[in-house]
Amino acid sequence: MPNFCAAPNCTRKSTQSDLAFFRFPRDPERCRLWVENCRRADLEAKTSDQLNKHYRLCAKHFDPAMVCKTVSVKSQSP
Repeated sequence: MPNFCAAPNCTRKSTQSDLAFFRFPRDPERCRLWVENCRRADLEAKTSDQLNKHYRLCAKHFDPAMVCKTVSVKSQSP
């Protein structure tokens, strides 16, 4: 199932691009800040658990310096 960006007027979804999509934080205070910055009043009544489970923001809404692009790969032992 594709992820849709929760930012206002953003129509990006995960199946249309290779952009990263980020879950809202589980931490209630950080999640509240994301909702404030997102400017979506309809999300204010939702819990951080609800937001984390059902809502995403695409990478276009983050400063590139805030996005870690490191991928860890487990090494396999012979």
